[in-house]
Amino acid sequence: MSGQEDLFGNSIDITADTTESTVKTTNDMGLIEHVIGIASASGYVLVGTGEKVFRKISNDQIEGTPAYEADAVHQLITRKWLKVGGTHVYRCGGREGPARSVLVPRSTKEKAHRWRALKPLTGSARLRKAG
Repeated sequence: MSGQEDLFGNSIDITADTTESTVKTTNDMGLIEHVIGIASASGYVLVGTGEKVFRKISNDQIEGTPAYEADAVHQLITRKWLKVGGTHVYRCGGREGPARSVLVPRSTKEKAHRWRALKPLTGSARLRKAG
């Protein structure tokens, strides 16, 4: 044990394995686009040495994220599609503590914009057969 506490006052074991191998990767482009969209709009933060992912709901308020979404955030950070920024103070429930912001680089925003432009048309737009 390190004697440190997370946002909720729980003791943090810094010897816990937080390597990339513990993060599940995904190839679900819908999820990746969703995560990049949230990161661009409201944002994510990383709490504690275990870097637990929380979603910003206001400038100083955060809420937890589902495991699959947190894994996608960590995957994008590992692949350098998202970057970890500075430390700020956030509130979650009745607790307050430091967390590191997750930033969206310009190159990631540009790629996401291109993906949205390339999305296939759905519904009534169908190709007609010639002849």
